[in-house]
Amino acid sequence: MIWVRVKTIMTQNPVTITLPATRNYALELFKKYKVRSFPVVNKEGKLVGIISVKRILVNPDEEQLAMLVKRDVPVVKENDTLKKAAKLMLEYDYRRVVVVDSKGKPVGILTVGDIIRRYFAKSEKYKGVEIEPYYQRYVSIVWEGTPLKAALKALLLSNSMALPVVDSEGNLVGIVDETDLLRDSEIVRIMKSTELAASSEEEWILESHPTLLFEKFELQLPNKPVAEIMTRDVIVATPHMTVHEVALKMAKYSIEQLPVIRGEGDLIGLIRDFDLLKVLVKSKA
Repeated sequence: MIWVRVKTIMTQNPVTITLPATRNYALELFKKYKVRSFPVVNKEGKLVGIISVKRILVNPDEEQLAMLVKRDVPVVKENDTLKKAAKLMLEYDYRRVVVVDSKGKPVGILTVGDIIRRYFAKSEKYKGVEIEPYYQRYVSIVWEGTPLKAALKALLLSNSMALPVVDSEGNLVGIVDETDLLRDSEIVRIMKSTELAASSEEEWILESHPTLLFEKFELQLPNKPVAEIMTRDVIVATPHMTVHEVALKMAKYSIEQLPVIRGEGDLIGLIRDFDLLKVLVKSKA
């Protein structure tokens, strides 16, 4: 039995971030390289964890990157099987594994996207496997007139990478993802205030409660609707498409998910690249 090894699929020599570093430094790297995560290492080059776009979006007030790094991440070695890597991704509910050498230093990174492009899209063994058992039936959506800040909240609360966008009639008109929102965002410094409560003994002295001013960082998005930044030419799938066909579309258009439709464009679900890992884990080779 021939097993595909991690080293044949992984991306070698990934860009890493060395601690100490700031949130803004990582944010600039995300925009520069257009990726969703970076391995984070210490001064000796050993893996500390991973920083993702989502962790920055959720915690815009934290400036030190060390406080945002996800440290409990799956790791594999170059000669581990692709099936083992996929199983770890599913167990951790994480889209990537870091490939480390014997000293714990990153030598590669393997993402779900790598598996889609370099394995599923090129392997003919999945031409007869339909996506019908694997696509998501319960999907969060957003209306095209939703302000970007509300759309970001919906994205984070649903723990999604992307949301299908519908019009007032419920028709699929686009899709919006994390990178769309990040592209139009900036972290700004603002001043906020809070009133300090006075004790009953002090109230006769103070005409009003004293105010405490404090500095806070927030992720700021422009005041415009989702319709202005969403992708309108949506690539879709149907329930009876095969894993191979879907992988080819994902690889061709560099996307991680396809809305699943039936009939004349009726939205019935979403197939994610992550869902296809289950096919690999069930495989006998």
